[in-house]
Amino acid sequence: MAVTTLTLDPVVDVTINLSAISATRKAFNLALLMGNVGSIADFDDARIVTYASLDDMLTAGFTSTDRLYQAAALIFGQDKVPPNVAIGKISTAAIAGKNTYTITTNAATGDTITIGGVTLTAVASSAVLGTSFVPGANVIATATAIAASLNANTTFNAKYGATAASGIITITETVAGGGNTPGEATKTGTIVITSGTATTSTTRTETPLETITACREADWEWYVGIYCAVLTDDDIQAMAAYVEDATPATLLAYTTSESSALTDAGIFNTLKNLSYKRAIGQYSTKHEDAIAAIMGYAMGSMTGTINSAFTLAYKIETGVTTENSAATFAESKVTAITGYNGNVYINRGNAYNVFTEGNMAYGYWFDEMIFLDKMKNDIQMGVMDLLYDNAKIPQTESGMNQLTDAIKTVLDSYVKIGFVAAGQWNGNDILDLSNGDTLPNGYLIQHETMADQSQTDRDNRIAPNIYVAAKLAGAIQHVVIEVDVNR
Repeated sequence: MAVTTLTLDPVVDVTINLSAISATRKAFNLALLMGNVGSIADFDDARIVTYASLDDMLTAGFTSTDRLYQAAALIFGQDKVPPNVAIGKISTAAIAGKNTYTITTNAATGDTITIGGVTLTAVASSAVLGTSFVPGANVIATATAIAASLNANTTFNAKYGATAASGIITITETVAGGGNTPGEATKTGTIVITSGTATTSTTRTETPLETITACREADWEWYVGIYCAVLTDDDIQAMAAYVEDATPATLLAYTTSESSALTDAGIFNTLKNLSYKRAIGQYSTKHEDAIAAIMGYAMGSMTGTINSAFTLAYKIETGVTTENSAATFAESKVTAITGYNGNVYINRGNAYNVFTEGNMAYGYWFDEMIFLDKMKNDIQMGVMDLLYDNAKIPQTESGMNQLTDAIKTVLDSYVKIGFVAAGQWNGNDILDLSNGDTLPNGYLIQHETMADQSQTDRDNRIAPNIYVAAKLAGAIQHVVIEVDVNR
């Protein structure tokens, strides 16, 4: 016999709250290869597709001779292997046919005008839109009347749309690239109308700048972009300018085989003089996408595990041949490339194939760029998680401690991987931190006091300013040793 009973809730009321899932953090381990994807079905409705292996790419329809496949082989072929590679397609851009028509002498009753394949007649009154129009008191009004009548014509509006302003009629192809280029206007009577220079309706291949811009807008997860198709120095410069301010943080990696790269007139020096911080280039005459190899190593190294911080200096580019593998590549050429903040893959001492040596165009180190970008992202997400997961963060010292604890958790992870380490602060004084002080934890988090906060900021629920001082662990890439021998 079943026993009926009552709930325990009135006596012991227990509520289980499952915390919200933290927002997914960018792993900063995804490279994007942009190129011609041909007729691969994955890209019918997608700008970017992510693959976990070369086998996945072959299954999708790529062949082993495809440039994108060979670049992906470099990504996946390094000692450190990233989990995925993103492929972005170079698309076509459609250009709408367009023309302008300027009325300089007004129409009179009985005049005709043929434009966009449609003939309209000027009538004194009661115009039938699509076949006639009533001239206005001036050319501005007449242009407006003609545009309205054109738009009402089914033959016309199947191909074009018309607008009018200041006596100028503009006709634009409705479907860009549909092959409908507006021709010259013809007329009878007293009206005078002059046709402009037509823009031809066509389709063309996107420029590299258009491709990387579209890929950045389509997917926020990839971090470094590599264009695997023909590139000019102007193309590289345009993309480098774009990534400087792209959102979210983005890097451009490129390969050049131009001999001018070893001179003042080359792309390395051009980007260096423009102070671009987010472009990294490699000189290679051995592989058209050689930079993909070192980027594969970098993406594979972004594991977040203990002591996983890295540099690009002196790493092996599996799948790429050194510049001096079969013939002399003078030290002066290496010096020229690195002097322009470019990079090159060479053999030293017969035994060591090394990437030299990880510079961005401005002179920053690649590893510093990627880890600082990730640190910014992690701090933002860590603080946002705190604000999102809590009913509120009080506007008190206790609340500020919650914020700084969230930041501390992030910075501790950078100490763990070896990117931040104890050292002497050599920057400007910040609150209680002075130049020359030691940061035993590798960082110091400070904030202005609640007592000093303005009433306006308090009313707007703005936290007092928080200051984070972090000491990078740095890296040794050059060593000078003196050996004194006495017999």
